[in-house]
Amino acid sequence: MSSSVAPFKKQQYSDLKRDCVKNKKLFEDPEFPANDSSVFYKEKRFGIVKWKRPGVSASEKRWHKAG
Repeated sequence: MSSSVAPFKKQQYSDLKRDCVKNKKLFEDPEFPANDSSVFYKEKRFGIVKWKRPGVSASEKRWHKAG
């Protein structure tokens, strides 16, 4: 079975990852920036949005049992 997944705006995961590892930096997506324009269409509808990366947002880890 083959996959026909097309990269979004020519973003290639392997190239992006290689660049981040090589330059010791975290990935920042120029197509989906961590700012209000990615969340709100025209104006803020609620308070301050605080952008966090996975693993950083929770002070204590909680696992949920499925079922």
